[in-house]
Amino acid sequence: MTTSSEAMGDIPRLRAALEASAFDAIIACSPENVRYTSDVMIDTMRSIRDRLGFVVWAKGRDPIFILCRVEEAYVKQKSWIKDIRGYREFFVKPIDLLVEVLIELGLDTGKVGIELEYIAGKYLMSLKAQLPNLKVEGCDELFRTVRSIKTQREIDALQAAFRGTEKAMLATFATTRVGETEYSLSRRLADGIMLSGADIVAFNHINAGPNTGFPHAAPTGYQVQQGDFIKADSGGWYPGAYPSNVGRTAKMGKPTTEELDTWKRLREIHHTIADMLRPGNTGAQLFAEAERLHDKHGIPFPFAHNGHSIGLELHEYPMIRPEETSVFEPGMVCTVETRVRYVGVKGLHMEDLYHITENGPVLLSDAFDNEEILVI
Repeated sequence: MTTSSEAMGDIPRLRAALEASAFDAIIACSPENVRYTSDVMIDTMRSIRDRLGFVVWAKGRDPIFILCRVEEAYVKQKSWIKDIRGYREFFVKPIDLLVEVLIELGLDTGKVGIELEYIAGKYLMSLKAQLPNLKVEGCDELFRTVRSIKTQREIDALQAAFRGTEKAMLATFATTRVGETEYSLSRRLADGIMLSGADIVAFNHINAGPNTGFPHAAPTGYQVQQGDFIKADSGGWYPGAYPSNVGRTAKMGKPTTEELDTWKRLREIHHTIADMLRPGNTGAQLFAEAERLHDKHGIPFPFAHNGHSIGLELHEYPMIRPEETSVFEPGMVCTVETRVRYVGVKGLHMEDLYHITENGPVLLSDAFDNEEILVI
């Protein structure tokens, strides 16, 4: 068993947010927020959707962890939470145990926050049917706000994840040969991500030639040709359940003058937007500038976002998007994702991770310098 001070996330910040909220208690139920609150990732919560887990945290008290009994022994070893309640799958419904705990805490007529963006409708209906006087509201924004500021442990984990994936991409690109299929590229990159320390590959999109014009195409039997671009947008889940999300581009053979000019313009946009990742700026401001710069450089910009925070989820907030009015703060991280796609022809992609500090952005994805197109 660990202590809350050893957790990856900021447990004191979460406790303070609870105490300052209008809720009598908050209930984490998504795999990510259960992991953040308890400091344990239960993988089967992702793969078996009805194997629910809850962390019930009432004001002025320590949290209670409700989970499937098959995971109980592991969680007792790993989590800082001491009060762990296991249910026997198929014999006890997890919502029924949640109801018991809420009654025990005197919250059956209280006001609780739960993740309405995650919990399935049938479970919420069951909770309300059994506790008709319970007031239930969403606490998703509370968790988002707390998690948006990363601890140093989280930043270190994210940097290690990105660097691992970058090195895997560089090794894959550098050993690509004319005639190799996308299937082969995908498998070698997946192997590289795993060998770099990932627990599992999260997603793996590596394509060549005309298939680079798609954002997330599955690998095919297409064979790399001389003159092709090769584009990767891939990531893994690394220790602590923190992911990577890296974008890089290479060229099979010497780029043309036009291709080099396009890449230079994309890099100028990339650097300008990255430099705006400063406290006080908003994602909406960065998105508007990205639109302006793409228009200035004659590069199409049909995108809904131009980067995002990342943590226990691949896409977290704040994001670089038109609706993002929350300001960047020191301790946040954000990717900048600069790309252009011509469907059926080609696509170029770069994605980097930055740590936002008082003095400006710090590049965390620094293991594969893509300032110039990698020539294979």
